[in-house]
Amino acid sequence: MIAKREVVFPGELERVMRAVLDQPEFIAFSTATSIAGKCGVSRTTVVRLASHLGFGKFRDFKNLFREHFKEAANAGR
Repeated sequence: MIAKREVVFPGELERVMRAVLDQPEFIAFSTATSIAGKCGVSRTTVVRLASHLGFGKFRDFKNLFREHFKEAANAGR
């Protein structure tokens, strides 16, 4: 739904969400500050996206991606 633009994010959250969809590995292994720099937004905006999506902390959001990559790597063994 997000990729099809059926769900729209307000303001700069949209820019960060696009980066999440385009480069999930970058999200999984980068800091909020580096993600913000790449997206041209503030660190607060990156943290706000995680909150907007229902995560208590940015770290929880990031860990979702890390776990996905870990599971994918284990499935390939």
